[in-house]
Amino acid sequence: MADLMLDGLKKQYQQGKRESGFSIGPVHFHITKGESFAILGPSGCGKTTLLKCIAGLLQTDEGVIRLGDETITDLPAEKRGFGMVFQQPLLFPHMPVIDNIAFGLKMQGWSKKNRKQAAQEVLGAVGLAGFDDRYPNELSGGQQQRVALARAIVTKPKLLLLDEPFSALDPGIRAEMRQLVRDIHQQYQITMLLVTHDREEAFELADRIAVMQEGKVLQIGSPMDVYMKPYSPEVARFIGARNVFNGELKQGVFESESFRLDLSLIPEQPPGSVTLVIRPEQMRISRDPGEAVLHGEVQSTRLRQGFYELAVHCQGKTLHILQRMDADSRYEAGDQVGISLDVSELHLIASSIQGSIQG
Repeated sequence: MADLMLDGLKKQYQQGKRESGFSIGPVHFHITKGESFAILGPSGCGKTTLLKCIAGLLQTDEGVIRLGDETITDLPAEKRGFGMVFQQPLLFPHMPVIDNIAFGLKMQGWSKKNRKQAAQEVLGAVGLAGFDDRYPNELSGGQQQRVALARAIVTKPKLLLLDEPFSALDPGIRAEMRQLVRDIHQQYQITMLLVTHDREEAFELADRIAVMQEGKVLQIGSPMDVYMKPYSPEVARFIGARNVFNGELKQGVFESESFRLDLSLIPEQPPGSVTLVIRPEQMRISRDPGEAVLHGEVQSTRLRQGFYELAVHCQGKTLHILQRMDADSRYEAGDQVGISLDVSELHLIASSIQGSIQG
């Protein structure tokens, strides 16, 4: 294994002789040996195309791809030494599980005895010991994807590429597969690049995340940094911060149309035009207005995995709030509530740095 570096990678989509106008890049990032790195973005943002360029399945238009000290930009896919897991398992239907897993080793010239031994080892690692002689049509979708993962890691690839590998699975199976991938990553210390549109998946599996939108990488950082300090409104909204307001900061007071909030406690305030990000878990509501910073009226409530998700109308804006379930947190539409929050923990994005890459 070695570090992977992308320097100025670009890819232009074309339709016949005319360019479609959509391009990827320039993309710059560096994945260190043994790191789990995720490219996170909505459908159609170009993340799978970027992955295929890295894998050698698509030719780049510009830029350099390096693996350690070697430039692999023009190296054929089969010579890059990468393992890949796709959304569909793509197993050979006429081969039993053990032969599916060992196929790559066979292509590398391993003896039958050695490749069977190696395949059985990784079969146990993915929780399918004893499944050697079963055929793909005898396996569930989750089991087939485990076989695909085993096939990808048995050759000890320099880089493991995962392209939306769990999106076709049921939610419970997806959770099991994420845990399996975490275990595999720790056990084999493999360098891993995951492409996904699922925020939870990226946050759970990645050491660092590159948030991508419309062919551009908007921010690179740890899951905590990306969540706590998004570098643009687009990143903030994509990672789930629904309370994102554009406005002006004047003498410590944020103003956005009729909405006003005193932010004088925030250190190092950026002057002028800013975007205010209030994460839904940062606010608490109550019927006691004593410590409230804001006041509003409940518009709707929704139960969500041990929390109530409330929409509260406040000063012309709708605030989305997560409130832990307890006996005192049952609110109905029309309830008048106070909203408390620690304004020093809120996040401001200066207009002068929006759109820059951080990471």
